[in-house]
Amino acid sequence: MKKSVAIALSTLMLIGSLTGCAPKAADQPAPAGDAPKADAPKTEAPSSNAPTTLKFMLNSPELTDQYNEMAEAYNKEHPNVTIEMDILQNDYQTVLKTKLNSGDIPDLFMSSAYNDNIVYKDYEYTLNDEPFMKNFDQSILNSVMLDGNITGIPFLVQAHSFIYNKDLFTKAGITTLPVTLDDYKAACEKLKAASIQPFSSGFAEWWVLPQTTYPSMSDANGGDYAKLFTDIKAGSAKFGELPQVDFALDLIDVIKANSGSKPMESTFDMQCSDFATGKVAMIHQGTWAESSIRSIKPEINIGFLTAPRADGKSVVAVESNLTFRVYKDSTNLSEVLKWADWITSSDYGKAWIPQKIQQISPLTGVTAPDTQLAVDTAAYLAKGESCPWWIFGGPDGIEQPFGTAIQNYASGTSDRAQTKAALTKVFADAFNAQ
Repeated sequence: MKKSVAIALSTLMLIGSLTGCAPKAADQPAPAGDAPKADAPKTEAPSSNAPTTLKFMLNSPELTDQYNEMAEAYNKEHPNVTIEMDILQNDYQTVLKTKLNSGDIPDLFMSSAYNDNIVYKDYEYTLNDEPFMKNFDQSILNSVMLDGNITGIPFLVQAHSFIYNKDLFTKAGITTLPVTLDDYKAACEKLKAASIQPFSSGFAEWWVLPQTTYPSMSDANGGDYAKLFTDIKAGSAKFGELPQVDFALDLIDVIKANSGSKPMESTFDMQCSDFATGKVAMIHQGTWAESSIRSIKPEINIGFLTAPRADGKSVVAVESNLTFRVYKDSTNLSEVLKWADWITSSDYGKAWIPQKIQQISPLTGVTAPDTQLAVDTAAYLAKGESCPWWIFGGPDGIEQPFGTAIQNYASGTSDRAQTKAALTKVFADAFNAQ
């Protein structure tokens, strides 16, 4: 089943324009000092025939093969250009910050969208006048807009929620998919009665914890996240006192209790392996995990479940958050823009995300892949059962301390009251640092 991605993108307009596979790409870099504001490069760009090496800094190492193939394909069509890629994950934030502050800045780097448009305003080349940006739906460009300027190139439309093994659910006699937290508890009991471990937690990875919890908190302040963050910044509201925090911690309790004897040792790779081999029936992960799962068991029968919320509704979190940013003072600016035009306009570029990465492309007129999680994402968008990656509409730098606070709760290092106080402090400190 293939759907035009334009359908999914137009539906994204309905879920708001707050906010990005895995963890957020970068913390606030140190002040840029007297970094020039103009978008023109400092030195003359090399001629189109001169040998050129473009330096890209990217995260999402699970896409390393796809990145490398793309670079090779570009080099075949443009033999004078070599793309060197620095692909990192857990230490991406620190390394990128160091490069920016030292002046060793890549020609193109990846970050999140929304708040990161502000974070990188002294470094990002504005793309308003680049013809290839017309290949994106306006609802997607909202994620990279700042003061009327297009600050980056949207990379992927991604979704995350609970992924389930349909065959194991059938074996356990689960005929109605869980929606509420009580439904999930009941499903866990049926799975255990059939000698199936319900979850692999992923709790060893700090970034899994915020992704697992914030969809189930997406009814916070009735969905008015801008007002919520305004109130928290003003001190009239405290994040840890939101009733949705207690609900999210209840969800963590359920996952931990049903994730075997060592839930704090479960990594992303272990989640994918446990799930693909049929050891567990559910994991909380995103569309990016499907290729890893199918590399172990290609014919596995999977689908997305919606994440429960306190208001009785349930959602899949969907967003275009990962963003390519062109360094405005790159000495190779013209060549970077040629690459950007190619990746968004050429036959290879338009097919790269749906066919090679097998996720949903943000480009208009490009069919979605027929991978199961992409198909389910489009279906949930069409039904309005989705939420944005709303937590990134808050202050910069909160994702990792947010995840660490929940991780400490899951490990038993902090009790519930301490965790709620820690979450309040995470947001207060981040706003105070702005």
